[in-house]
Amino acid sequence: MADRCAYRAKRNLKPIVGGQAVSLFGDYVAFFVLPYYMLSLTGQAVDLGLTAAAETLPMLLFGLAAGVFLDRRRRLGRTLIGVDFLRAALFGILALVSGASWITPTFIFGIAFLIGSMAVVFDSGLQSYMTQSLDEDDLLAANAQLGLARTITLSVGPLVGGLIVAFAGGFTLAFGINAATFLVSALFLAAVRPVRAVPHRTQERFRIAITSGVKILFAEPRLRWATLGGTATNLVFQPLEALLVLFVATEILDLDTMEQGLTESGLLIGLFFALQAAIGSIGVGFAGRVAQRVPLGTMYVAGLVMLGGGFLVVAVLGSWIAVIPAGIAITGVTWVNVALVTLRQKLAPPEHMGRVIAASRTLAWAGLPIGAALGGIIAGQVGVVAVYIGGSIGVLAVAAFLTRTALFRDPVMGK
Repeated sequence: MADRCAYRAKRNLKPIVGGQAVSLFGDYVAFFVLPYYMLSLTGQAVDLGLTAAAETLPMLLFGLAAGVFLDRRRRLGRTLIGVDFLRAALFGILALVSGASWITPTFIFGIAFLIGSMAVVFDSGLQSYMTQSLDEDDLLAANAQLGLARTITLSVGPLVGGLIVAFAGGFTLAFGINAATFLVSALFLAAVRPVRAVPHRTQERFRIAITSGVKILFAEPRLRWATLGGTATNLVFQPLEALLVLFVATEILDLDTMEQGLTESGLLIGLFFALQAAIGSIGVGFAGRVAQRVPLGTMYVAGLVMLGGGFLVVAVLGSWIAVIPAGIAITGVTWVNVALVTLRQKLAPPEHMGRVIAASRTLAWAGLPIGAALGGIIAGQVGVVAVYIGGSIGVLAVAAFLTRTALFRDPVMGK
């Protein structure tokens, strides 16, 4: 029986990673196309910031409740499949109406909010589902492979999105592709067979269940500091991500997207995204090996240094050569994510896995909507370069502070 479960766990690795790789490709088509669509509507930095804020706000609003919901689901796989269907429907709606003249920024904000709400449930649920479907020794491998898949699809997705917008089916086809990838993800998830039963737990009152996840999280100092470090990092880093399309267009490529049109600017911006991710994938490919040889806290801090340092150099250079430090920053993002996800899965109690993961993600993401909204407003006043310099220095300051905490001092190995 044990051998059968181990065999099944090994088989689960391929559909989990494969399905999410396809889904991530669609996500990174949308990662470029959705803000670029907004840019084509208004050309305003503040609208880009508000779009990112709308997509990340649901984690702050619903993240803790989602954790309790996930812990109470006996068939978590079916829940994830249902969420994929809903996300496919939302992007299908965007594909159908993207050419309509009545589309306003407010409509896009609303769609982004709904998409973010579905992501709250899916992303936390997938991390919990992986602990039910994989052996503990395979969790790091899965997280590292997903990190590599994320970087590879980041190198392909924006470029494909730019080509589609410029030469093929425009925004309609680009949004439609992302809708289709969620259906593929659902199909792959249907092939996963959990090998570990959901631990039996009493049904506490909802308020008590929500607070218990936060209490367990803060009782473990390494999880606490990793989560709070994520909160501070996201607050100062999110403006950089939210404004990346505008920064590349205006500061690196020196384009006026409103005057030069979608063809030239969209293709060149997509090419920059592709090159930075291709460069970043070199470092991302070593994420699994790094996590096996150095403590996860050390990997986390090193990732922050690459992230902050890389984007600081990008802001100073402001030319095509900036694609190299941008790629280094992409490596840093992946190292931080691999370390944080693996820490959650290793240190959270199995019977409270869903709510602890959701509590950690909620608190870590708390800085995202605030940072995105403020970044757009500040960029409108002082320019995107100043936002990039300030945000990069902020990330480096967080890394320096974390070296004095239990996250860095008390090692947790990934293997």
